[in-house]
Amino acid sequence: MKRIFITLSFAAGLLAMTSCSKCYECRVPVEVRTPDTTYTEYQEESLCTANESELKAKEDDGYTCTGS
Repeated sequence: MKRIFITLSFAAGLLAMTSCSKCYECRVPVEVRTPDTTYTEYQEESLCTANESELKAKEDDGYTCTGS
């Protein structure tokens, strides 16, 4: 009985920690230069975090992030 309680407590704690995480789709413009022209492409990345400072650091690097 004690083993089941410990296992359930651990699972509940793990679920509580992961439930605070939120995922974002982030993109940043990248200028591409060729001999004939210059154009902009977008580099996209997914970011899942519960830490607001990680999101802020990504945005400080020029990314625009939206919740997904």
